Amino acid sequence: MNIFKDFEKKLEGLFEGIILRTFKSGVHPVELGKKLVRECEGHKTIGVSRVYVPNRYEVGLSQKDYSRFESYQATLATELENLLVSYVKERGYAVLDRPRIKLIEVERLREGEFRIEPRVEGDLPRAHEKVETRDGIIKRSSEGRPAVLELLDSGDVSPVFDLGRKVAQIGRIADNDIVLPDPNVSRVHARVEWRDGAYFVSDLESTNGTWVNEERVSGKKLQENDVIRLGSTRLIFRGAGD
Repeated sequence: MNIFKDFEKKLEGLFEGIILRTFKSGVHPVELGKKLVRECEGHKTIGVSRVYVPNRYEVGLSQKDYSRFESYQATLATELENLLVSYVKERGYAVLDRPRIKLIEVERLREGEFRIEPRVEGDLPRAHEKVETRDGIIKRSSEGRPAVLELLDSGDVSPVFDLGRKVAQIGRIADNDIVLPDPNVSRVHARVEWRDGAYFVSDLESTNGTWVNEERVSGKKLQENDVIRLGSTRLIFRGAGD
């Protein structure tokens, strides 16, 4: 598949040959990508009008393999997620929100072994519920639909992060709700939260600041189509609607 060739080229560009030197033994990222796609394909749910696939994947690695990935875990997880987004779009499947991948260490696994556990987080649309999709990612049209952040400048596929009615922490490390593999983004950079019937963005003492429509802010109520910039990454806010 062309998506795997694109994935390999992206890895080479991101890590500038580190992948080839580091992974002569043990698990290679491309192996993870191919297995993720197989797990995605193998856990389909047939709906009334769409085929749904899992949106959460836990990847278990041996201690040695986990330590090899650790320094660029967030970047790798994001690229694996992008691979799944491309696959979902290519196959015409649907997914509840942007696929999320979590890498964990599993003591009983030997070097070179790994396991992947896919699951669906959230409720699939009911038979009567009208939904729209963008690149296979569901955008619910029911009243009170949660807002999303859409990643700009990301090529043909625009990843969408469902905010829900909760606090969403944004930053560079894997523990964040929204992970941005941008060296100009702080490890823990900003927070978007639902409060008093609206969404607010707050800066978390980041190095380069949080900007809304190119105005630096410490905290601000978000409006439809506001553009949030963290480091070199831009996200557009799509507010809740009917």
